[in-house]
Amino acid sequence: MGKKKKNKKNDKMKTIMLVTAIAVVVLALGGYIWYSSITSYVATIAGNKISSADYKYFLSTVKYQMENDANINDEESKKAFWDSKVDGIDAKEIARQRALDSIKEYKIQLIKAKESGLFLNDNDIKIIDDSIEQFFNEIILSNQVASKDQNIKKPEELIKEMYGISVEECKNVFKNLRLIYKFVDQEQKKIDVAEEELKKRYNENKDTFDTVDVRHILLSTWNKETGEPLSEEEKKKKYEEAEEILERVNNGENMEKLATELSDDGGVDKNKGLLQVDYFKDLVEDLKPFTDWAVKNKVGDTSIVETSFGYHVVKIEGRTEYADVVEKVRNVVLSEKYDEILKEWVKDPKYDIIKNEFAIGRIKV
Repeated sequence: MGKKKKNKKNDKMKTIMLVTAIAVVVLALGGYIWYSSITSYVATIAGNKISSADYKYFLSTVKYQMENDANINDEESKKAFWDSKVDGIDAKEIARQRALDSIKEYKIQLIKAKESGLFLNDNDIKIIDDSIEQFFNEIILSNQVASKDQNIKKPEELIKEMYGISVEECKNVFKNLRLIYKFVDQEQKKIDVAEEELKKRYNENKDTFDTVDVRHILLSTWNKETGEPLSEEEKKKKYEEAEEILERVNNGENMEKLATELSDDGGVDKNKGLLQVDYFKDLVEDLKPFTDWAVKNKVGDTSIVETSFGYHVVKIEGRTEYADVVEKVRNVVLSEKYDEILKEWVKDPKYDIIKNEFAIGRIKV
């Protein structure tokens, strides 16, 4: 009889322990589900959640831009920068706010794109897939170049390091950006721009719109054998040579022939000294004097321009006109007008961001 009572007591204890164990698991699972749910989004806008993945993507982009603007490359300098203040404000806080500002515009346009009935078709999906493949190939190649121990990482690892999100989450951002692109294109087509406005804009900013064909003959101011810069006396002689060549050009000698014979430019055999200058595309710091001269002068003009490479004997052989670049001008004007419309949407109280401070505070900058 006592044995039966003991067995019942043991069975009761086992039941209590089992129930307790289940309760602990349920509580833990419930806590995990709650935590995952509360940290899955960083804010809401017009009733739409802004996912943590989207926020991390934009935050990483902002961080990269801020580091680039500050000309920071090494890890130690980056750490010091993010522990500092910019104009009296914590650098991390600036990054967080800029990320939220960017994602607000992103989300507003995404909401409006869906409201307008836009969707991604098969061609869009192909464009997205091609873009993603190209993007992955570029970051893999970059990693291969940067990797000293030959430890080549997979796209999944690289995306996680760059943005703190998964490949699928990254693909989802690309899809949303494609839909926004279609929406912007649709809205810009509704904007009327008068021809007079386009011509006025072109005439005021020719140097930013035109493409210029410049023939140049480079006289290097670097010693070919040692790689060291020439002395001031040697540079003076080089400049005198450049003056003699410029005189020959101005007297009508064939500049293409002169470039092939005299230029120190390594690509002269192929380009015959002819370069196409676009102010935005070719605005490389080392070539800035060359680019500045090219975009500010007219066909037939000649000169000697000094860059860090040496002395360039230059002549403008061609330059685009309004009719050649009118679509470029139109796109710039449309983009600016659309940006003004977007700014008004951003001001609309119905698109005010409601932050999830709990989630934002757990995402590291």
